[in-house]
Amino acid sequence: METTTKEGLSRRRMMLVTGGAVAGASALLAAPLREKIKSVARGVMATDGNGRRLSSLAHGSYEDWLNVVGTNFSLGGRLTLRLTGVRALHTSGARPAGVRAQAFAAFFDPQLGMSVAPDLIYTAIHSRYGPMPLYLSSAEAPLRPRRMVAIFN
Repeated sequence: METTTKEGLSRRRMMLVTGGAVAGASALLAAPLREKIKSVARGVMATDGNGRRLSSLAHGSYEDWLNVVGTNFSLGGRLTLRLTGVRALHTSGARPAGVRAQAFAAFFDPQLGMSVAPDLIYTAIHSRYGPMPLYLSSAEAPLRPRRMVAIFN
């Protein structure tokens, strides 16, 4: 036997309505924080091969980038770049505080015969590390005319 209130609503229906209202209010409150929530979640999920937390490749070291050679980056739509290599750049003298210990160049090849306009900033999205701004220039490689390069200092 089901107990009803004076208005004729069952307890079960009242619980469903209350639960729906709480879920809807939570969604409305969380909507403005959606990007922050996604960013924090990516940071928690992304680790390098040794289990260290790495929030973004944008701040990654030469070794971090070496670990993702051979993976793909999406530039939106159907345009995909494969990271084909990372090369350390020669540096001399002491490095200033707040910069990477080793400067390096990352080389990308567009997939499916596509090409990328050089000297522009793109939002590159890695499946494991999420989006990051990436300035791409032409690598000017005669054997790979579509190859792009990004310099990290």
